[in-house]
Amino acid sequence: MDLYSSLMNSAVLQRNANNVSDHSFQGTCSKNGKVYLTVQNANGVVPGFEKAVIGNAEKGKVSGKISGLPVGGPYELTLSIGEKNAEKCVIKDVLVGDLWILAGQSNMADSGYMPSCSQPEANVHAFYMTNEWGIAKDPLHDVMHAVAPVHGGNPNNPYTVRLRGTGPGLPFGIDMYKATGVPQGLIACAHGGTSLAQWSPALKNKGGYSLYGAFYERMQNLGGRAAGLLWYQGCNDTGNPETVKKYEQTTRKLFAAFRRDCHNPDMPIVLGQLGSFVISEGDTNTSESWLKVRQAQYHIGQTLKNTACVPAIDLPLDDSIHLSNQGVTLMGRRMAEAMQYLRKDTAAAPQIMFKEATCLADKVTNNAIIKVKFGNVQGQLTAPGLACGFCVVDKNDNFISEAINVRLDGDCAYVQTRVSYLIFSSSFKIAYGGTLQPHANITDEAGRSLPCFAGKVRSRKTNISEILQDALISEAIYCDDSFEALQQPEALDKVKFMPAKFNQFYLPCPREAGELDKAHKVYCYKFRLRLQEDMELKMLFGADAAFVIHLDGKEFTRVCTTNPVILDEFKFPLQLSAGEHEFVCTFSSNSGCGWGICCRFMRMDGKVVPEFVPVEELA
Repeated sequence: MDLYSSLMNSAVLQRNANNVSDHSFQGTCSKNGKVYLTVQNANGVVPGFEKAVIGNAEKGKVSGKISGLPVGGPYELTLSIGEKNAEKCVIKDVLVGDLWILAGQSNMADSGYMPSCSQPEANVHAFYMTNEWGIAKDPLHDVMHAVAPVHGGNPNNPYTVRLRGTGPGLPFGIDMYKATGVPQGLIACAHGGTSLAQWSPALKNKGGYSLYGAFYERMQNLGGRAAGLLWYQGCNDTGNPETVKKYEQTTRKLFAAFRRDCHNPDMPIVLGQLGSFVISEGDTNTSESWLKVRQAQYHIGQTLKNTACVPAIDLPLDDSIHLSNQGVTLMGRRMAEAMQYLRKDTAAAPQIMFKEATCLADKVTNNAIIKVKFGNVQGQLTAPGLACGFCVVDKNDNFISEAINVRLDGDCAYVQTRVSYLIFSSSFKIAYGGTLQPHANITDEAGRSLPCFAGKVRSRKTNISEILQDALISEAIYCDDSFEALQQPEALDKVKFMPAKFNQFYLPCPREAGELDKAHKVYCYKFRLRLQEDMELKMLFGADAAFVIHLDGKEFTRVCTTNPVILDEFKFPLQLSAGEHEFVCTFSSNSGCGWGICCRFMRMDGKVVPEFVPVEELA
């Protein structure tokens, strides 16, 4: 009798809601007849399992179901076909408990340096990539000897001593056993350097030649059901803007497929959030893409049912991207606590969450201090030495500046920034873990890290619009740039425009030839304002060189000024009707000394403020 991997020595059978087995098996045989099962443990034959009929064998095939075997073990299972001269199969060291899928890329696939910080536990087993069960020990993942072709291994490859081989799976399993007393089974499926596209459920029909297909085939042999999924992936998708943009959507579809194919629409999922990444100058990876993926992971954990996102941003590395053996141990324990909470363990706490951010004013500098409030904090927030990890990003998650200082108070962090209080909420977000290596070190008193996120700052109730960011700027137009000669170019439709780049609070001119270029030239800024109703306004404007503004094709105002650019320095009253209005500002370079402009609008007669038309809609 050959039962393949559906029932073998050291296997863990998934328990059901009644804390007993419900495990289907299949294989090949030489005899026909009923299949009998006798189960023994340390106390002898288990009641109800002495020659219990559990299946049937005919035409060389055997199948059945082991139902009702209580959680625990180890058990010795004796299967026999027929009564006389029975064909027998003895399976030893079988446990009934929980199965966990370990999937993703390198930080799940045991890339931390050896030795392992976790000692094997007799009640925590692993289904290795060789498709064999055994007591779990690092490394759990061994692609060199994997049976599934997608991993590029061969079970006949010679064995070598692994330099790397620690991951979060083993400490997760050990902590789950300690918390529940239920045997644990870890199914090693991860593969380093893999993308979401490589994990696509659409490749399931390729079987062992795809990552998802290999998982699916093995899962079916193991009974088709699992207690939950541990997922740790994302690095490979940060290098492509399209995969970054679709990361959350694609991950949600993948999780839905895992739940469908494990026959559990509410299967708990714990995903690891991207940790730190140390790169050399000139590397194509950017802080922006990593923050976007971290934010997508955090949002999945906050909004997808029965899912939790566990941060790793504060954990130590072995190299530029992989968690150390100590780091993966802490990560595994964090994932275990998150899983316990999802499974309604009252002793476990939910993950720390970002609740809100409020903009306060520094009384001395008038710069913004952002009060960031968190939920689910155990005790209070703490950090060894100087609290680090916060930064300011713009609306598109581009890095602006590090925090000047961070003060922790209970469940709040007060983040001192170099951005003006007046414009922060309309133009910027507060981020934790917003750079590749933010040296983040803030935890609660239970040792749990803040999550990485980019959060909007609560807007002050105001009658002032957001500051101008959506504008086009022309190439340099070489001409007399004196105040007396300043005028809008006649053939404006033939001038080449490009999106202006926002910097702190103003839109700088390109300065193509560098700061020392003293050639006489002007630049044209073009933007549109959208009004829901007729409005009485004041245009609040700043510039550090002479300018003339045209409104809907007619000259509106002209001013001679000099450095620096001052927010709201000039106030121009105007009455505008509902709809859109175009502004063109012709800006003198002042022989290379002018830097740029800033603009926003104040409503004088109502609560609804005007909005700038997005740059994508500008002609």
